[in-house]
Amino acid sequence: MKTETQFEKKALEALRIQLPVRDLPGVRIRAVKAQPEDTFDVQFELESGTSRVRVLGEFKSSVSPKLLEDIAPWIRRMKTLRPDVSFALICPALPLRSQNYCIEQGIDFLDLSGNISINVPGKFTLQRLGIRPTEQDRKSASPAFTNVFSGRYSRVLRVLLEKPRPRTLTEIANELEAESNRIARLFSTQQIRFTVSLGAISKALSSLDEQLWVRRQGSSILVPEPRRLLLEWAEKYKERYRWRLRSSFETSNPFGSTLAQINSGIEALLRGPYAFTSAAAATDAPFIDFDRVDIFLLPKQTDAKLRQLDNRPPAERAPRLRFIYPYDEGVFLYARRDASLPRVSNIQAYLDLYARGGRDLKQADYLLDNAIAPRWKAA
Repeated sequence: MKTETQFEKKALEALRIQLPVRDLPGVRIRAVKAQPEDTFDVQFELESGTSRVRVLGEFKSSVSPKLLEDIAPWIRRMKTLRPDVSFALICPALPLRSQNYCIEQGIDFLDLSGNISINVPGKFTLQRLGIRPTEQDRKSASPAFTNVFSGRYSRVLRVLLEKPRPRTLTEIANELEAESNRIARLFSTQQIRFTVSLGAISKALSSLDEQLWVRRQGSSILVPEPRRLLLEWAEKYKERYRWRLRSSFETSNPFGSTLAQINSGIEALLRGPYAFTSAAAATDAPFIDFDRVDIFLLPKQTDAKLRQLDNRPPAERAPRLRFIYPYDEGVFLYARRDASLPRVSNIQAYLDLYARGGRDLKQADYLLDNAIAPRWKAA
C-alpha cells in the first residue's frame, strides 16, 4: 500500500509537469484532478492539436499480464457505457509485451517513460510506443515474480515444454522424480537429481500463471502457446549464456571430426556424466556444420585430464572442444543416448543454438520446426 501511495504522488506530479507526453508536439495534459468523483485515481484532459478528450486514470505501481487480463472486461464495459471518455492505466513502465496486449484488448495506457496509447474511436487517437524505461522505472514496475527461466525453477519449465499436456502440481513432481531415476540409470550415477519441493513447483506455476504463459484447467496446468514460451526462454537464456561461458574452457581435439570419435575419446577420460549439446542436434537436424563442440559437465567434476588435451596435437579438420558448467543440472533433464552418444534434449539444444547466434540460429529454427514442434502437436 505504501508503494502504491508513493507512486500515486509521483504519477500526479509527472502528469502536471507533462512528463508522459514530453517531446510530443502540440500535446498537453490539462486540468489534472486527483480522486475525482468518478472513483478513479485521477482525471485530466488530454489535448492534441484541436482535439481533446477526458481521461479517467487508474494508478498501478506494477502491472502483470494477469492483471491486464483481469481488468480488460471491466475496461470494455466502461467504454460501452461512456464511449466519449478514455479509461487509462497509468504505471511507471509498461513492457512491450504488455503494451501489445493492451492494444489488442482495447486498454488505454500511458507510462512515465513516455509510452502512450489513447484511442476514443471517432474522437481522439494518440499513440507513441517503443520508449525504453529508465532502470529505476523498470525495476519499480516489475512485480516480484519467481524467475522460472533460471535455476531449479527452470526444471518445471522443462517438464511443461517437453510434453505440453495438462499436468497437476503433483504430476510435475512425479515426472521430475521419474526423470531423476531414468537419468541415474542412463548415466550410471546418483549425482544428478532433478527433484524440487512442492513449494518451489507451486511458486514457478504461480509466476507462469501471473504472466499468462500457462492456463489453469481445474487443478491442472497447460501451456497454450509452447512456441512463444520457448522463444521467451531462449531470449532470457541468451542473456545468461555468455556469462556462463566465462567459467567454460576450450581445448584442442585430438580425437577426430565426428561426434562418435569425440565421444569415444572423452569417455576414456571422464568418470562423471557429461552430455553433448548444440552439435548433438545433428541427430534431428542433420545439416549442421560445426566448428566447435559444446559439452556439459557437472559442477565440481574433475576436469584435469580434459584440460591437458591442449598438450596433444589436434586431429585433421577436427572442431575444437568447449566444456561448460551449466547454471543448473536441469540441463540434463530428458537427455538421451543416440548410438551411445550422450546428448541433451532438443529443448536444451535449441536454447544453446539460439544463444550461440549467427548461423546456429538457423539451425535452432530448423530444430524447432522439424523436431520440437511436431512432437508438441502429437502430444
